[in-house]
Amino acid sequence: MKRVIGFLSILFVVLIGYYLQPVLFPPTQGKAPVTPTNQVVRHKALKHQTIKAEGYANYISQPIETFEQKFGGPTKIEDSGFFFQTRDYALDKGILEVNVEAGKVSTIKVMAKKAEIKPFKFGMTSSQLSDQINLSAAFALSYDEEPVDIELSENDMRFRPLVAFDNDTFAMLFFNGDNEKLIGTVYLDMENLLRLMPYKINSGNPLANRVQESNLDWNVLNQQKQQRTIEAINFYRTLRKLDELPTADNAISDSKKLLKGFLTAPKKVLNNDRLEEWQTDQGAHLSNLSFELSSTEFKDLAKNTKIDYQDGFFYSPMIDPLFNLFDWISHEHLNEVITASESELGVAIDQESVLVLLQEPEKTKDSD
Repeated sequence: MKRVIGFLSILFVVLIGYYLQPVLFPPTQGKAPVTPTNQVVRHKALKHQTIKAEGYANYISQPIETFEQKFGGPTKIEDSGFFFQTRDYALDKGILEVNVEAGKVSTIKVMAKKAEIKPFKFGMTSSQLSDQINLSAAFALSYDEEPVDIELSENDMRFRPLVAFDNDTFAMLFFNGDNEKLIGTVYLDMENLLRLMPYKINSGNPLANRVQESNLDWNVLNQQKQQRTIEAINFYRTLRKLDELPTADNAISDSKKLLKGFLTAPKKVLNNDRLEEWQTDQGAHLSNLSFELSSTEFKDLAKNTKIDYQDGFFYSPMIDPLFNLFDWISHEHLNEVITASESELGVAIDQESVLVLLQEPEKTKDSD
């Protein structure tokens, strides 16, 4: 019996020692060497949704003659200064513009109250569109054998959604910055998407705007674009049941002075960081690197130039007046300027830069 008890006692001690050894005397663990890496982690965009091409989408990349067989000849043709023509076509109570490159349709822009733009509808809300179409926030594209990943922000999805058709064309839909109703549509090919788009690119490169300088009179082009911008703004206002803004010589002259003042001496209104941003954007010629003056910077510009104003903004790049207007009205702070009341309108353009100015009407000044 004593032997049994002794044996069990020894076994108990051995077992306790066996199980407590790792706790009392833990093994020394060597640190694994850390190898530095420069790998960048990227989220791969999912394949975007496409819908059946119909309406204007079927004319993108087609000869302009094909388009004109359906819609008739142009009412106006103007050079853009960026290697494309802008042609206007008759549209009942609306604006229909087509950009033409090398004899083919590259972009179609429509603004109207009731024009047919299947499968979309003017006046529909962004929520109605999302109920009708499964919108994509990420687009995995391939241009010139290079992958390009585009990402739309939450605001992009609400005010500037992008739709892909099954014939490798796209539509940008622009909704008002206040009531979120569809006001403009732009149909375009992939190349122009990468040139004009206001979206973020996660990988790949956007395409720079090509400035055509030879054999063109930019004074004439600037004047033509100024008139296009004024007409587009006032037509948009009529769609919103607002009075057209009158243009006055003083407002036009003052807008030109402000624009010239900034372009000549941006250092007077920009701090060092903003000046570097402006210079970078100017060198890049990229639409998705747009530049605006803040309200404080615009105020300083007007103060330096000794010009009174009610509201206004500076924006770059200005490539296509109607497209730029669509983009502006999809941003609430710019839409507020364009829909302001009881003002005189001045617009000045210098190649890729535009300044929109609102001033108190002369009659109001005289009465004061």
